[in-house]
Amino acid sequence: MVDKLTFAHYHRLEPVVRAAGSGGQLDQALEAGVADPLFLLARQWQLAEFAGEDDGSPVSARLEVTGAVVNRFRPGDDGTPQPLDDGVPLEYLVEAGGTAPELTLRDAARAGLRFLDGLGKLPADVRARTARAAVARFPLGTPPAVEGVRDPDPAGRALAAALAVRAPHGGALAEGLAAGWHPDGLTADQSAAFDAAAARWRSWFTAEHTAPAPSSWVAERLEHRFGVGAQLGGTQLVLTAPEYPGGRIEPYHLDLDTRPGQSLAAPASTDPPVTVTTLPTRATYPGMPADRWWEFEDTTVNLPAVDAGPPDLARLLVVEYANVYGSDHWIVPIDLPVGRVHQVTGFTVADTFGESVPVGAAEDGGWSVFRPADLTTGRPGPPLLPLLATVADPVEGAAVEEVVFARDELANVGWAVERTVRGATGRARPRGDETPDEDPPPPDPGAGTLAYRLITSVPPHWIPLLPVPLREGSTAIRFRRGQVPRFTADGRPRPQVAAVGRLLEPERKPWYVRDEEVPRSGLTVSRAPVAARGPDGSVLHWTGRRVRPGLGELSSGLAFDAASAPGGGAS
Repeated sequence: MVDKLTFAHYHRLEPVVRAAGSGGQLDQALEAGVADPLFLLARQWQLAEFAGEDDGSPVSARLEVTGAVVNRFRPGDDGTPQPLDDGVPLEYLVEAGGTAPELTLRDAARAGLRFLDGLGKLPADVRARTARAAVARFPLGTPPAVEGVRDPDPAGRALAAALAVRAPHGGALAEGLAAGWHPDGLTADQSAAFDAAAARWRSWFTAEHTAPAPSSWVAERLEHRFGVGAQLGGTQLVLTAPEYPGGRIEPYHLDLDTRPGQSLAAPASTDPPVTVTTLPTRATYPGMPADRWWEFEDTTVNLPAVDAGPPDLARLLVVEYANVYGSDHWIVPIDLPVGRVHQVTGFTVADTFGESVPVGAAEDGGWSVFRPADLTTGRPGPPLLPLLATVADPVEGAAVEEVVFARDELANVGWAVERTVRGATGRARPRGDETPDEDPPPPDPGAGTLAYRLITSVPPHWIPLLPVPLREGSTAIRFRRGQVPRFTADGRPRPQVAAVGRLLEPERKPWYVRDEEVPRSGLTVSRAPVAARGPDGSVLHWTGRRVRPGLGELSSGLAFDAASAPGGGAS
């Protein structure tokens, strides 16, 4: 047992310095001397530090930018230019443009019910009588029939049966009200209330089901094309998107169109120049190689572990860029308004040596970055930055229509396979589930007898694309939409199964697609509903088209002059 405790208390700790000349002095320790200075010189030589330049680091940047309002929009290749509202997202104009708005059976019923709900100021008996008159005058109808297919849309037929006595057809109702339709038996006050409700509903229907612009879709090319115009510094600028596949519009979709006659006659609307002086910040990313030799690096990205073979040139270039030039980039932030084409008119950097260095656009012969290319020559254009008014956070639903374009080398044709189309309910329905209206197969001719078939059967949703000359006397080809002939058991022609969806445009005859637009890898084109908010908070919704790579070559099994052996086998 301890009855006495002793505590030691230190006011401060001082080092015990060894004698001079033994390396224990503070000045010698701070010098960080090494036994072999030639080793460090060799390492500096290996890292090419002796070949470096004595450049300073940027401490201040002065950026001068001028911009012009993009105030003209041209749909398609040669559409009529129209004013471009600064508050309308460009994707909405491009993808929702068209002349024939899509109105499914469900949409028509909803529009009709909305009209009936707007008659709230009429007495109950008058509303009921008006609803019966509207339903009788503008019936909802049934889903359209498809030749050669038995009951193509059972879900749409069931919906039509359920709503037939409850809702008028909204599209037909809008045309009837525009033509002056008016229910009978209304008093003067009731007639005035009906006219006011009809005017409000027609205004809503027109805004909801009218295309905001003509169509920008080029069916023969399976892509969107459009252009925008602005006047910057007295120069008319036309930026054209020659191959927009749908989705989000980015600056790299646009090229500078300098072809003669391409001016959109945009009125002059140039913003005052913007000058910003700010502190540059180094551009970094996770796993970036350290710019000091003795610094421990982050393990988020392990560049030495990148596995690249001799043909992986792009991968090797990325690794070399990260190791050699990763620390040579800086960021100069600046806030610019959207809906403009901006141009950097001056950029000056002050470094740690007190020097002011003017910096120009990055280009080397035919190579440049962050600038639109000239559509005519393919060379880099002036340093322009288009910041267009686009959607911020669009919500995209599942595709309601999908068509796969592919080649069939064995049959020497192309195919447009309608995998899904939009049904009367507004949802996608697979065409592969359709039941063809076929005759029963002929009886077995008996043992040892071959059954002759002029043409083998193909699924009804496979639409053939037949090669035809691009123009008279040309050796180039393009594809023309066709139909597979169908025959009864005794050889008589049957109704042919045609395209149903909007992508293949069955109402347009003839319909072509260019040969080069359907590569050997194929192409998949779909339509998907999109909803987004405009700058003013309004809700915009449309059905946009999307183009993406296909599924490769397909084989339909199409054959001519086939002899079927007993049991169904072909010989």
